[in-house]
Order: sequence, then C-alpha cells, then structure tokens
Amino acid sequence: MDPSSFVHPQAAVTGNVFIGKNVYIGPGAAIRGDWGRIVIEDGCNVQENCTIHMFPEVTVWLKEGAHIGHGAIVHGAVIGRNCLIGMNSVIMDNVEIGDECIVGALTFIKAGEKVPRRSVVAGNPGKIMKEVSEEMLRWKTEGTALYQALPGEMRKSWGERGLGETEREEGQKEVGKVYKPWKETQYTFGERVSNEVREPEAAYGKREFTIADYLQMEEDATQKHEYYQGEIFAMAGAKADHNIITSNLMMFLAHRLWGSSCQVFTSDQRVHVQANTLFTYPDLTIVCGKPVYYNDDELNLTNPVGIIEVLSPSTKKYDRGVKFELYKCLPTLQEYLLVDSQSVLLEQFHKEAEGEWIFRKYEKLADEVSIVTVDVSLSLAYIYKNTGFPKLTH
Repeated sequence: MDPSSFVHPQAAVTGNVFIGKNVYIGPGAAIRGDWGRIVIEDGCNVQENCTIHMFPEVTVWLKEGAHIGHGAIVHGAVIGRNCLIGMNSVIMDNVEIGDECIVGALTFIKAGEKVPRRSVVAGNPGKIMKEVSEEMLRWKTEGTALYQALPGEMRKSWGERGLGETEREEGQKEVGKVYKPWKETQYTFGERVSNEVREPEAAYGKREFTIADYLQMEEDATQKHEYYQGEIFAMAGAKADHNIITSNLMMFLAHRLWGSSCQVFTSDQRVHVQANTLFTYPDLTIVCGKPVYYNDDELNLTNPVGIIEVLSPSTKKYDRGVKFELYKCLPTLQEYLLVDSQSVLLEQFHKEAEGEWIFRKYEKLADEVSIVTVDVSLSLAYIYKNTGFPKLTH
C-alpha cells in the first residue's frame, strides 16, 4: 500500500492486495485477496460496504481512476481506467469493463461479459445503452477527483481529536473495546508491519508495458488485446451483423484472390506498425507478395497493402480518426476501407502515387466499390447480405 493512500480502519483489506497512490477505501469495504490477488491502481476509490473478491488464482484489477460506488460487488473482474461502477451494482467473474465506462446503479453484469470502451451500461442483465459523452466523462472525472484528494485530507486530520485517558477508560468499561485512532492501528502510514502482505511493486505497479511484455501476455491470453506505446487495451467482441459483414467480405476476397499474388487474412492476424509501436487485429488485412513479419515471428504482419475495418458503435470514432492516423505509418498501406455495421455506408481511402489519400463514400445497396489495391469490385448489396438491420433502398 502506497503511503499516500487511506484505508478506513473499519474496512477489511486482507491477503494479496496491491494499493497504489491516492487511493481511498471507505468504511465497511471488504477487499479479500485471500484466493487470488487484487490490484488497485492510482487514484481509485472503493466506497462504503463494497466487496471485492475472486475465485482461486484470479486477479481482480481496478485500473487507474476507477470509482466503485457504495455497496457495489466486484467478483473476479477487470475494471478499466476512469470507470464508474454505480451503487449496489454487481460485476461478476471474468467481466472486462473497458476504459471510461459508466455502469448504472443496481446493474448486474453477468460472468464473462466484455464491455467496450466508453459504454453506458444499465439494467439486469446489464445492457449497453449508449456511448459515454464528453460531458458525462467530465462529470465522472471531477467526482472522482474529490475522492482522490480525500486520502490527503484524512491523513492530516485523522486522530487529531482522540479520547482522553479518562474517557478511554470509561469507554472500555462500557463497550469492552475502544476504537483506536489511525496512528495506533497496524496500518500506520509509511511503516511495514509483520502481518502485512506485500510483494515488490514491480509485480503489480507497472504503468508501462514493453513490446516483449505484450507479446508474452498475448501468447497466453484468451482474449485479443491492442498495444500502443506501453499501454494494453482489451478488444471487445462483435455483434452478429458485424460478423456477417466481415464474413461476406472475407469469402468474396478469398475467392477472387485465389491464385493471385495477394491474399486476405481474418481478424486473427495481428498487424504491427513499427513506426509507432501499434499492435492490433484489423477485421481484414490484404497482403500482396510475400508477407513480412516483425522479427520473422510469423505472428505480427508488417506489410499490408489494404486494411478493412467493420465499424461498431464503440469503435467507429477510433477507427475513423486515431487508428487511421496510426495505420498511415505503414509504408506499404495503399487502401483503407471502413464498413458501417448499423447502416449502409462504406468509406474508402486510397493512397495515390503522390502520397495523397483520396476519399470516396458509398451509401446505396446498388453501389459498387472497386478495391483498387487488388483490382476487384463488389456491390454493397453483397457486403450487407443477410444482415439484420433495415436496408436503405435509395
């Protein structure tokens, strides 16, 4: 536990628990790292009567700035950076809540759910209602800042007004036990006591992962993760229409490219942008000629000529903006296609010989798009075949 944090004496923190800087743990909280481990990063707060626990050999992880509301239960889950978990919510085993999510009060999120970044979740069972707006995120961040300042205030004032000896003796007669001020408890700040469970900070306190860390972690992971400049992000699963569109495109391209020098890879193929450290899993990747891999590992492709991303509500801003800028650092990339999974919309970016990116947009099922890189064309009607949302016919 970092000396800058504050654990209320009425809270129970036991077992294999790491507590970072400026963390507040409220009275009545039960944080039990007895069977696995619990990592509470900098600036988190766990409010009154919360429970954090897990099945054996599981790590519960509250990432930086996570805010766990009164009475909530987190059992074997990972809570993303700057999230808000509402009062009396229940987050079950193997749940992964993406960064900057807001979970409403009394929400139940069942085991194994993966919640994409910037999602508002509510209900029983929990469902994604909408995207977290900038205003909502600002409100959450400002509220958490109050709790991040609270440990310092508590350390200054805690125990300054203690019982006098006479009052203490009288209290012992009445209740048999006197509540000790903070400085008299076993959790004295800055000191390590004999019954405190602590491991080296390096085991849990890393704020930045190396590429080697990421590759090793991904080798053992059951879920895909993206890496960028020392940070690792869980990638959310996709809904049916997203998968149908990806499958349609994959089948078409695999058939048309058969026997040519080009080939198409599914989302299991990881792509690495060496210029900016990005490792990610595009929905589809096109390579012409011999594939080139990072360090010849046959895992991390570095020479795609085309990338196709199927847009989901939680990822469309990222795919259109920041991610496209990162992809542009691939010297071989010539074409980038974005296919919406909620409406008939395909956005195409093609790189001209002079290096300028040309943009075209297609919004009708009758439209045909020419994938310039591999010289094939297909209709939007084929791309959106068998999807469940209403089709536009204009």
